[in-house]
Amino acid sequence: MKNGKPNNNNNMKKTILILTLFVGSIATSQSDKQINKAVKVFEKNYTKGIEKLDKYMSKASPKRLKAWNTRVEMEYLRYHQDKEVYKNAEISGDDISEEDREYFINYPFHRLVNYCRKATIIAESNKADYYLRKVALETLDTDTSFSEKAKDYFEEAQDFYDKKDYELAILNYKKAIKEEPNYYEAYIKIGTSFWNEEKIDSALKYYNLAKPVQPSYVEPYSYIISLLMDEELYHRAKKECLEALCVYPGFDIKLKYLIVLNKEEKYMDEHRIYRYFYPNKIGTDQDEVNGVMSVYREAKDKISKYCNDDGIIEENGITKEKYLEVYSWKKALEEMDDVPDFLKFAEQMNEDGYLDCYVLISLYHYDFYPQVKDFLSYKENKEKVKEYITKYLIKGYED
Repeated sequence: MKNGKPNNNNNMKKTILILTLFVGSIATSQSDKQINKAVKVFEKNYTKGIEKLDKYMSKASPKRLKAWNTRVEMEYLRYHQDKEVYKNAEISGDDISEEDREYFINYPFHRLVNYCRKATIIAESNKADYYLRKVALETLDTDTSFSEKAKDYFEEAQDFYDKKDYELAILNYKKAIKEEPNYYEAYIKIGTSFWNEEKIDSALKYYNLAKPVQPSYVEPYSYIISLLMDEELYHRAKKECLEALCVYPGFDIKLKYLIVLNKEEKYMDEHRIYRYFYPNKIGTDQDEVNGVMSVYREAKDKISKYCNDDGIIEENGITKEKYLEVYSWKKALEEMDDVPDFLKFAEQMNEDGYLDCYVLISLYHYDFYPQVKDFLSYKENKEKVKEYITKYLIKGYED
């Protein structure tokens, strides 16, 4: 990069508003005030703001969600600021490999993803799961797949949308869809335009139309849930949450579900354990795991030659399990002479035939998303997940 670290620009003052709104109204305790101070520093210099928050977090409770969510917001804004700078940076040197060059260009992306991976492991951050979806999982490339005419209609619609002329925006989004029936973003934007006009039924219609266009995307479900909650239609929102968890079981959707369940004086107990290590991953050297879960890590070596890069297991003579993560947990549980209390629920799920649901849904992590995506691509597995959640996880406050 020509001049070392990228400089802040005027966009920072605009995007910082998101972060200020996120923590500005909750700075009541001493710890909240420390977070707010870091945000104020971040507004002027994002590197120093991040350093200040990291210093506070090193002394605070390691699972403090408010601090982690704020830190994730900072990381996303830094990514937003840096990605074009790195993309357009001049890289010189004959000894730089194409792989290293590619990594450098995409460094802001890798930095954000890795931080979000960490935040979901340590603090179960809903913000981290949201941004992992936003930048890594639910991304679209319409530059090459759609006609220029459709893209022109979409861009014209965006201009009207930005001016809050939703009627003309909707008209042009519909023209884009007429040219390209699979224009997912147009369906979403029509739904949001109708929502802004408080035409709820029409908004719901277009969010629902977006679902089959990108069946592995949970974004339409998330919009529908938020809209239904906004309208205080909690019973419908609860059903939509359950459907959403059968598409993507991230913390952001789970948080919405908890809010909706609370209206019925219920909650969801996932029996999630604190996991101090990253999930098994094919093709990657990983830290050893100590204690009772050491067999979990060792299981990867036993089955890796039958796994593809995503951890999906082909037919073999060792196991009938299809997913590396489920296989690893099964091996760990089966080789324990005495299962500790914190793994008793996992043991019960193994005995009852729901270990796959417990591992892939309750213990979900970005690192094995391809396994989850494949698992949830089967209708029978979606029904099994619903049964697992309603039968084992939903409880009343007086239970």
